[in-house]
Amino acid sequence: MISYFIYTIISLGCSYAVYVLLLRKQKTFQFNRFFLIGSLLLCLVAPFMEIELFKAVPSITEIPLEEFTASVVETQPIEDVTFGEAQQVDHSQKSPFFYVYIIIALFLVFRFLKNLSKIYGLTRNEYEYDGKLKVIKSTDSDMVSSFFNYMFIPKQHTLSRADYESIIAHETVHSEELHSVDIILLELLSCIFWFNPFIWLYKKATLQNHEFRADEKSVLSGIDIENYSNTIINLGQKEYRVPLTSGFNFIQIKNRIIMLHQSKSSVFKRTLNIISVSLLLAGIFVLSSYKDLKEPLVVVIDAGHGGHDSGNLDEKNIVLNISHQLSLLSSDNIRIITTRTEDTFFTLQERVEFINTQNADLVVSLHANAHSNPLTNGVEAYYNDKDEFKDKSYAFGKILLENQMELFSTNRGLKTVPMYIFRHINSPGVLLELGFITNEEDHKVLMNVDRQKQIAASIFEGLEEIRKSN
Repeated sequence: MISYFIYTIISLGCSYAVYVLLLRKQKTFQFNRFFLIGSLLLCLVAPFMEIELFKAVPSITEIPLEEFTASVVETQPIEDVTFGEAQQVDHSQKSPFFYVYIIIALFLVFRFLKNLSKIYGLTRNEYEYDGKLKVIKSTDSDMVSSFFNYMFIPKQHTLSRADYESIIAHETVHSEELHSVDIILLELLSCIFWFNPFIWLYKKATLQNHEFRADEKSVLSGIDIENYSNTIINLGQKEYRVPLTSGFNFIQIKNRIIMLHQSKSSVFKRTLNIISVSLLLAGIFVLSSYKDLKEPLVVVIDAGHGGHDSGNLDEKNIVLNISHQLSLLSSDNIRIITTRTEDTFFTLQERVEFINTQNADLVVSLHANAHSNPLTNGVEAYYNDKDEFKDKSYAFGKILLENQMELFSTNRGLKTVPMYIFRHINSPGVLLELGFITNEEDHKVLMNVDRQKQIAASIFEGLEEIRKSN
């Protein structure tokens, strides 16, 4: 989700830059409206769409296999060793940023609904028809504004006939071209993506473009351009308008006067700009929606023990927490499936049956080691060298083991073991012994929640490396 939010900020920033550089000063207001709304929606929706443009050819990296023989170290009984229990992570806990986001989003939604309710209340008042507009005299605003086919005008206005006709023509354009739809859409998106600065810039640019379009069409309808310009100047000092409405004097006077008197660009220049913008927009869409056609790596994470089987001391909770942290990292490229999500006991046969229904590319069994000698420490990995997956299991195990060396001081190597699960699953398998819970240094790592997250992250980095090499 975070990567999606980052993408929307970058893509909207690029699209907004295109608008500012190529379109903002062009009198292609209809196309500008299409670009602003279209690029906004496209940048928000495109990451959820997939376009298969190329057939991805999986790269095959040859990993040399080394001869390695080692015997399994028997875990000896532990006597007179006492440690505190590992703190089990609350898997439902959310980041503080999540709650900040929700609070601000709810506040903006409340404000939006309040403003919408206010407009609804105004539309219940008496009105008079003037052309297609329902004109309502209101004390809630000192600005002329409109919402769909409702026009709100100050109750004690002192408008000349020329000013009034200019305003009617202007607000009629807003009504006919449904500019209120854009405003509502932008308000809703602002509630959801309030943290994205380009949403607010898009909103401002869209409202400005609405006014430019209404000015242009009003003058084309036959209103004298000088009289119309004077109306803009006369009403330019008013500031407050009804929220969610289109306002006659909403944007800076100077910008409107300049745009109103500006000559249209040549057909060639306008066409060139539109083609350039269209190509850039298409490029953004393709890049954002491009699908990595390489199949995802499906990994089953088997947290050892559980329920009445605590393993070595509090091993069951430690590996369950690490398994949960790995599941949070699951993505389109690496799909994490866990055998247990709570403190539940499953037999080896039940684990095998579950694993074999997942069509996994790799099974990683998580454990924490123990030894009667408290000085024994480090990480080690095991695989089955007697099945058809032995080469892959060895290569994968070596990668996963090496990725743990930033957290543990000793690499005890990759060893072989004919354990039940490895002999009965239909995919490569690696057992990771993540340190010795009976060793003081390893114990500190395993009992620390932040370190558990780091262990999960390093395993996931290993899985990413495996996917690239597979």
